[in-house]
Amino acid sequence: MRQKAKSNVPTLQPLIERRIDLFCGGGLSLLIAIAVIVYGSFNISSMDQVLWFVSLYLATDLLINSPHFMASYRILYSRRTNFRKYPFVTIVLPALAIALLAYLYYWAPRNTDPETTTGVMQPMVMLVLNCMAPVFLGWHYMGQSWGTTACFAYLSGFRMNPTHRKLIRFGFLSLFAYHLTWACATMQLLEMWIPQQDAGAYLMKALMSSCRVLVLVSFFAGIWGFYLLSQEQKRSIPATVWLPWMATYSWYVMVDIYPQAFFLLQIFHALQYLMFPARVEINEHRRSRLPIHMLVYYAALVTLGYIAFEWTQVLEWVHLANPSSTLILLGTATMMIINIHHYFIDAVIWKLRDPEVRESLFGHLDGD
Repeated sequence: MRQKAKSNVPTLQPLIERRIDLFCGGGLSLLIAIAVIVYGSFNISSMDQVLWFVSLYLATDLLINSPHFMASYRILYSRRTNFRKYPFVTIVLPALAIALLAYLYYWAPRNTDPETTTGVMQPMVMLVLNCMAPVFLGWHYMGQSWGTTACFAYLSGFRMNPTHRKLIRFGFLSLFAYHLTWACATMQLLEMWIPQQDAGAYLMKALMSSCRVLVLVSFFAGIWGFYLLSQEQKRSIPATVWLPWMATYSWYVMVDIYPQAFFLLQIFHALQYLMFPARVEINEHRRSRLPIHMLVYYAALVTLGYIAFEWTQVLEWVHLANPSSTLILLGTATMMIINIHHYFIDAVIWKLRDPEVRESLFGHLDGD
């Protein structure tokens, strides 16, 4: 009887490897966020003078952030069926992006403004994309963190019922609300829309305070959800399951205390994301010389990511174009386009109800 009860306990299956899952899924980002929170709380003035943040950003953007975008393109365009299933994402959006860059190349020289930082006024389409970007970005971050939590719960043999899902996912929705409110505060939108007697500034402070309360309430709701899930299955929940949830909270507490650290949130998200395309790549090339293949794969992601985000600078380096405000605008537009396109790509390449997607991600599991 004892032996039978022991065999009924689900085996914890890793996505990559347990230590890597803990490290990338939220462990590393949680430790760094806590360090920034503690240091920033007591030394906020000196934090602004920590110049190593600049070099850290440049290195991590090249080695982590840019590759995570390219990894999604690898999955999207390596499956021929995606062209038939998702023509809007695979064909229409890239065509619109190229058309936008062509329009900006024509528009920029004819609309210079010496008073702006770039020397070029931004066209209306860029202003609209600027307003849309925080919505896509916040929803994408929360969708991934929730997906990571649900994925590791599945790998650990936990099956959430609707109550568990609502309680745990409530936290990600509250953080999405905070993300949008924080973005509005950063761009000072309400101050511009309601300037009378600083009404916009006071309203913004009230909204930020309300969001902080909402996030705090959702945190305890999430703890209750994990507790109910644990009690239902009569076993403790592995750290790989709750770490992505916990880490996501730490990211936004960090940003709330030290807004200049927002770039770290982007890096944390990218590091967490890279586990999934890496697992797909490993599953689809298990018969090849895997270490060499993965090294080439990663090097290609870094190289293509650098070219995609820095192509205007590359043109300057090889003397194919002179530095200009037009190139600056085109570089900014490229970054924005890739970020928004990435949101739509992820909406289609991780549909687990698709057998091909499910096999590519979970094909390594025993008995699957």
